[in-house]
Amino acid sequence: MPAPVVLPPDYYLQHFAEFLARVEAQYAGLLGPVELQFIGDYRALSPDARRLWLRMFSRKGTVFALADLQYAEISDQPAAATLLLQSGFAARPEQDADLANWLLKANKQQLWDLLQLGLAQNQLLQLPKKSADKATLQQAVTDAALLQPALLAQSGDWLALRQTDALQYLLFLFFGRIETDLSAFTLRDLGVMATGGLRTEAQAGTAPAGAADRSEPLYQARFLDVATAQAAYAYAQLKAALREALPRKNSVLSPEQLQQWQAQSALWPEPLDERTELAREKLCEALGRQAERLGQVDTAIHWYLAGGGYPASERLMRLYHKLGRRDELKALLAQMQTEPCCDEEYYLALDFSRRVFKQSRITATTHLLQQAAVLALDELWANAPEQGALFYYRQQGYQAEHLENNLWLALFGLLLWPQLFEAPDSSIYNEFERRPRDLTTPLFYQRHGVAIEAQLKLLDDKAAACRYLLAQSTRHYGKQNAIFSWYPELTRPLLALVQGAPAGALAAVLRKMALDFRRHSSGYPDLMLWRDCDSENNGQVQDLQFIEIKAPGDSVRRNQLSRLYSLRDLGFALRLERVQWVLDPARIYAVVDVETTGGTAGNDRVTEIGLVKLQYGREIARYSTLINPQRRIPSFISKLTGITDRMVATAPGFSDIAAELWQLLQGCIFVAHNVRFDYGFIRAEFARCGYTLQLPQLCTVVESRRYFPGLASYSLGNLTAHFGIELTQHHRAFADAAATAELLLLINQQRSANATAQITTNSEEHTTGGFDALRGDPASVVTE
Repeated sequence: MPAPVVLPPDYYLQHFAEFLARVEAQYAGLLGPVELQFIGDYRALSPDARRLWLRMFSRKGTVFALADLQYAEISDQPAAATLLLQSGFAARPEQDADLANWLLKANKQQLWDLLQLGLAQNQLLQLPKKSADKATLQQAVTDAALLQPALLAQSGDWLALRQTDALQYLLFLFFGRIETDLSAFTLRDLGVMATGGLRTEAQAGTAPAGAADRSEPLYQARFLDVATAQAAYAYAQLKAALREALPRKNSVLSPEQLQQWQAQSALWPEPLDERTELAREKLCEALGRQAERLGQVDTAIHWYLAGGGYPASERLMRLYHKLGRRDELKALLAQMQTEPCCDEEYYLALDFSRRVFKQSRITATTHLLQQAAVLALDELWANAPEQGALFYYRQQGYQAEHLENNLWLALFGLLLWPQLFEAPDSSIYNEFERRPRDLTTPLFYQRHGVAIEAQLKLLDDKAAACRYLLAQSTRHYGKQNAIFSWYPELTRPLLALVQGAPAGALAAVLRKMALDFRRHSSGYPDLMLWRDCDSENNGQVQDLQFIEIKAPGDSVRRNQLSRLYSLRDLGFALRLERVQWVLDPARIYAVVDVETTGGTAGNDRVTEIGLVKLQYGREIARYSTLINPQRRIPSFISKLTGITDRMVATAPGFSDIAAELWQLLQGCIFVAHNVRFDYGFIRAEFARCGYTLQLPQLCTVVESRRYFPGLASYSLGNLTAHFGIELTQHHRAFADAAATAELLLLINQQRSANATAQITTNSEEHTTGGFDALRGDPASVVTE
């Protein structure tokens, strides 16, 4: 394990110097007199004064007691504080915001001291006790009107932070959002945050002077002119202000606050780029929702019209319908269908039009759920329905993967990697950004449209496209990005998708993502199924399908509905399946027990395996063997199990029996008493042999607690004694496995008594509407 990174005491001073050097290099043309004055004044401070100011800036709040600002690297704190006061980088707390922050941050002792200082002797008798909670003391200070600069000056040596406005603008230029510190630099140097690696210095330029001896690339500027930057900064500040006014999800503005926002909106600047226009849309939509919550319908309509776009159009549509404004509703629905800003808006308007104007009486979501086939899954998968569906379809001979959005994002990222990360005008503006900032706006396609269309053309030749994607994956594997996640088997389903997709369909999906990544990067179906290709099919994937899995209680989100319909319209075979939980009487259980050299699967090894297979309540197979662990068995383990080094000396190694055990376990539920232990060891041993074990698991400890509550102990020894199960050689693998199998039969008897009726009903549904629907039953396919 590498030694932990230790940062130097002045790390924050170095980071700030690096930050200023980068801002000056990238944004020289955007720095006005205020910003340049700030940079010059900061550099004129003494090193100790810089340290003290940066320490204040990095902490929460704006008012600090000097006693709380003691740092070893600041050699002369009083002199540093004096210089900050003289240069305007700090002040005594005088402004209303300072006093409010002091009240919020002061501890109980500081609040009590202020009360003692500010109240006359006869008033002290009316005070709460010193032991009162902080909120009571804060209220007492407020009620007595003691938040006065003169009193605070008498109560201690306080500093209020100043000169932050210019810095906030510089931080916005660099990060593209409101930031309060340089923690990203710290995380980078600690090795917590990986940076760089997506663009080479040859593509991006050379390091700016004064960048703290780092060879970082000089990225292009986020904004090209002052007006665009200042408009973007204004909307970022408005977003932060609204978030501060609504600290919780259920917070609501007061009518007075909403009126202030409406009055101030006349002063908002005109957005001058796509990202700022999007920020304005979101702000207007959020204020419209606040107006709705206050019952101010006309004000809500004003905000939705002012912002435009989706989902504001959905709220506007529903308000028009509620108010009976049919002409405006018809015009809006027509616009949403003829000039939709995204698939969600189009399909919503189409569905709403049909229902409102009596072409259909149910929503598209209800229609889809009514058509959905029923997939009966063993209740063992209740916490992982997608994995249960994978297990089921793999048993039917399908290749199946649970991929959701990552499959499509990986295709997008690998195919368009040059435009996303390597183009000279890629909108990645510093080493901390993992994807282009213009990707969420139409600007990405506008910049790279010709090159994007050339890349999409590669998909016309499926073999060539597969070769290209393999080369891209090999070249870039493991590079961190904010588009998709890597995993070892990624290329297998990716190539199957390319080979099995309808002609032109993938290009259409990726083009939509390039045009509007924000709205087309999520909502894709859970599972992808396909059949292995064969020589007669010229290497093409067969029977490519997508399935959206919905467990009881799950809903279909709007973006999922839009993806299902849009993929259907492109020719993909897909459907939605509703899961119903059953207790499958045909389950095959592999009841396993292992003995080991210790308790850690990653370090210790298996010395003995016992296995009993059960189906329909009967034993159908058994297996037992000693295993040579290739190491000495500790004496205390030998005393516990009776297994000695001599006994395993001539036994096979795990690799010798891995193939046979693998076959025994396939298609089984892995059962053990404390299953995490036994499954963890078996999985680790298989991994050493190149196998990846993925089986559903059942723990007889957990199930015994559920179905036999109130027992004194749930150890295997105590349970077997309680139920009269024979256990002759406790801590030998086969004896423990056989006893656990008997315990499992008792558990299943109890479970069956609770679920017989449900099993019968759900099994019938599955027979008629489950897997058979996959074979092409029209009633199970997503249709209009």
